[in-house]
Amino acid sequence: MIYKLGKDFEKTFSVLIDGEELYSKMPTYSPRFLATARSASWNMPEGSFYRSENFMGADDASPNISLFATGVLVLDNAAHEQFSKKLTPAGEFLPVSISGENYYLFNVLCVVPDDAVNVSAAVEKIDSGVHLGQSNVSFDEQYLNEKGILIFKTKTDKLIFSYCTQTFKDQYESYGFKGIIFEPV
Repeated sequence: MIYKLGKDFEKTFSVLIDGEELYSKMPTYSPRFLATARSASWNMPEGSFYRSENFMGADDASPNISLFATGVLVLDNAAHEQFSKKLTPAGEFLPVSISGENYYLFNVLCVVPDDAVNVSAAVEKIDSGVHLGQSNVSFDEQYLNEKGILIFKTKTDKLIFSYCTQTFKDQYESYGFKGIIFEPV
């Protein structure tokens, strides 16, 4: 099974890295990561946690893994320790300080090739006249498993979201991590 990753707004804090902070440290920064490497120009920014409008969790609701802009994952030290070797083939880790602690953004660089995406039942997503890509697509799980891909992006949604395999979800749950939700695709 393949899942689209989402934030668990209700049970864990959300991550905020202010645009001014990013631009002051990296003047050429763009908020659209679009599966483009950033490590060469990355200067560690500072961020914080905040309670979203829908937050209903406890006071100790810092996520192990959360999401930042355009499907970029945010990992605490425990999650980084468990996943750094497994995820490195699919992207790059970028350091960030959140509330004085070291965290890592995981910039997903792996874009699944077109021949591993089934668009036969795809539906074009348009909101307020803006084309947002396609929904109702499926992915070649055999290809992903053979290549050892745990996390990826797709051109069908304009590289906005990150997706994961069942293997990643199973490992995330086995470690007892919190912060993301898994939407079956």
